[in-house]
Amino acid sequence: MVAFLNALLLIVGIILIIVVILQPPKTDNAVGALSGSGVQVFGQTKERGAELFFKRLTIIFGTIFMILPIIIALLSK
Repeated sequence: MVAFLNALLLIVGIILIIVVILQPPKTDNAVGALSGSGVQVFGQTKERGAELFFKRLTIIFGTIFMILPIIIALLSK
């Protein structure tokens, strides 16, 4: 059982990395965000479409990635 959960943790970690990499950038120009050239980084715009989908996937897989090691630690005692 612990070996299965370890494998699942590895798979969830890889999926989480892929989902984070696939997220669309928050700003159009990173240099503009760093220099403060009028780009609103933390704007009040709502995510829609792919942005919302990837945000939700990141939350789901991040939560699973945080809970699985606790379960593994409890089961391996």
